[in-house]
Amino acid sequence: MVGMKNRFPSFVAVMMFATAVHADSIEFNRDIRPILSNTCFQCHGPDKHSRKGDLRLDQKAELFRQRDGYKVVVPGNPAKSELFHMLTSDDPTERMPPKKSGKSLTPKQIALFKQWIEEGASWQDHWAFITPTQPKLPSVKKKSWPKNDIDRFILARLEAEGLSPSPQATREALIRRVTFDLTGLPPTLNEIDDFLADKSPRAFEKVVDRLLDSSHYGEHMTRYWLDAARYADTNGYQYDRERAQWAWRDWLIHAYNTNKPFDEFTTEQLAGDLLPNATPSQILATAFNRNHPITIEGGVVDEEYRTEYVVDRVVTTATVWMSMTFTCGRCHDHKYDPISQKEFYQFFAFFNQVPERGLNGFNPKFKAPLVLQNTDTKQIEKQITQLQRKYDSQIRSLTAAQARWEKTALQKVKTQWQIIKPSSVKSRGGATMRVLPDHSVLAGGKNPAKEIYDVTLQTNLKGIRAIRLEAMTHPSLPFKSASRGSNGNWVLSEFTMTADGKPANFASAIADYSQKNYEIAKSIDG
Repeated sequence: MVGMKNRFPSFVAVMMFATAVHADSIEFNRDIRPILSNTCFQCHGPDKHSRKGDLRLDQKAELFRQRDGYKVVVPGNPAKSELFHMLTSDDPTERMPPKKSGKSLTPKQIALFKQWIEEGASWQDHWAFITPTQPKLPSVKKKSWPKNDIDRFILARLEAEGLSPSPQATREALIRRVTFDLTGLPPTLNEIDDFLADKSPRAFEKVVDRLLDSSHYGEHMTRYWLDAARYADTNGYQYDRERAQWAWRDWLIHAYNTNKPFDEFTTEQLAGDLLPNATPSQILATAFNRNHPITIEGGVVDEEYRTEYVVDRVVTTATVWMSMTFTCGRCHDHKYDPISQKEFYQFFAFFNQVPERGLNGFNPKFKAPLVLQNTDTKQIEKQITQLQRKYDSQIRSLTAAQARWEKTALQKVKTQWQIIKPSSVKSRGGATMRVLPDHSVLAGGKNPAKEIYDVTLQTNLKGIRAIRLEAMTHPSLPFKSASRGSNGNWVLSEFTMTADGKPANFASAIADYSQKNYEIAKSIDG
């Protein structure tokens, strides 16, 4: 707020916004900080280069400190709070945010500020730094409805909105919902029938226990962690080749299904290889840090991409474990989360020690434990041998069957197409025409730019439906092509046929290849 003065709003302005209050107690992070961030931080936030009036509204000390005879916020007293005055002033030179900013506050938002100040202007740090506490149970009108404490919070919100709870779900719907929630899969018909038949008070509890014990529970819960950890089985970037990250994925599933304590879960993924006497499983856990994209494109600037990999680890680690976004701090002090650019690169230093290249990254050799698979290698090798024998037998059978099929198919082709030796071949342009042993015809001698060939065929075949003309290559032709042209190009401009002296009409023509503007259909259009 520019040019703050020791003035206070009129009581008319205070009364104007007294009616639009929030039903619940105001929470700074929920109700006030978003408004400040959207409308005020641009001029009164962390960026010292754009800051106006030497005032920061993103820091508690700045918001509540004494300033030349006035305070920005006086807890409990909107009338003496310069912040509220500037939000409600009728003077356009004092009203904040200024008109030229293109931003404004609604009466409801201003009422929130008034209520917040009246309630003591309680400040909250970034929510990621607030220790969770057990909330007080809300009072509800329909006291018989809640079955547990969570129900009370749900009912309190429903009642505040003037809504009533939905009827209790059927047992079929209940088992379907909980099975999807815990495993990501629908229940089987047998599981539904067993639950419906179980009339004991612990029937639903037993279903939940069974689902939590299922291997599908860890597989389903892992999906969310894999997304947050940017897991992929390929390298990303232009050449998205495969990489073996599935072993870490299996470690993750095993961690969920064995209920690994969260502190161990965290330590092993971030620095399991640095633990004293680290086990292979703990070393494998650090593959969390290897999920970043890796370029293998030749010509990249090596240091540029190595730096990108470090940045990726910084922002991913911060997002996953600190519930904060670090990305903005790479270039400047963060505008919304309390992270400075200096702190970003302090965090960056932790990951800037990895012996990695920008091109191809690095490929550490490590024999990873297969935590989800049978460790009886002798039994596995026996199964592999049996399957290999079965595979080899099938290959031999298929090879013999292939040979039989090819022989049969060749006979079918021969009965469909017959090559007829021409009884005569003439060139209207004066070329010499020679019939070769395979019944093909080779032109030689004179070579006019345009030529017409007359070919006479004699056959006893009945019901002929098609004629095939093949342009064949020959070593004597230019470029060993199918053409006598200097560039090896050959164009069929027209194809006509008479049978027993009568013209034959072609319904259609197809070709293996047609040059642009010389489509095969034009060869039968007259």
